[in-house]
Amino acid sequence: MRHRKILEFLIAFIILTSMAFSAGERLWLTTCPTQGCYGMTYNPTDNRMYYINATLRYIRIVTSDSLLTEYGTIPTPNNDSMCTDIKYCAYDNTFWVLNNMYKRVSKINPSTGAVLRQFNSPAGDYPVGLAWDEVNRQLYMSDRRSSMGMPQLVYCCDTMGNVIQNMTAPAANYGIRCIAYRQQYGSVPAHLLAVYTFFNTSAGLDSAGVFELDPTDCSVVNFFRYLPADTCNIRGVDVDPRNGNYWVGLYQYGT
Repeated sequence: MRHRKILEFLIAFIILTSMAFSAGERLWLTTCPTQGCYGMTYNPTDNRMYYINATLRYIRIVTSDSLLTEYGTIPTPNNDSMCTDIKYCAYDNTFWVLNNMYKRVSKINPSTGAVLRQFNSPAGDYPVGLAWDEVNRQLYMSDRRSSMGMPQLVYCCDTMGNVIQNMTAPAANYGIRCIAYRQQYGSVPAHLLAVYTFFNTSAGLDSAGVFELDPTDCSVVNFFRYLPADTCNIRGVDVDPRNGNYWVGLYQYGT
């Protein structure tokens, strides 16, 4: 029992191969100091990963390798609790951050966490995922909804929060978590990545996986199950632009 309790307060990061969207092979796993890991992003200006701890109100900075060497933290916008996703914005070197509790999107300074501006999220029920399309300068937000069985939604909006499109995400009870945008490369079109946690009819954790979605209508292009299935509680996702692999964050590990 004591060993189990220790494991419950560890977070795992994994990196998944994206080649052919096949098996979701785990390349490495590294534990982090506290549970509560949600969204993450890669910052190419300092070659580091930034991930949100949803319960402790900070954004942790770590190296973008399997060591995850820590470089400190910056605060979440307005020191808000339950921020759930973060994405790097290259054109002005900032971060976009999504808050679940106040249903708000903030643009923040990447060094200090200072809020530059904010607007209300169009995902008004249970906003959880945020993706940034740098080319078209559009934001995507996922709404996993607050009641089992409700249709899950993905919104596309401009940088002021004006809704461009409202789409229905693949059906699964409370399924959709954080999201990321992968730009077109070669002949492969752009797509949304969405991590899903699947629940059974009694709201118990069942399994997890990663969807590739068409960003124009959220139709499913491809899918792989997260393996090995030592935990289903995945939350964050981002693309490693250096090699095309995926980072996936686990809220807790060993449960």
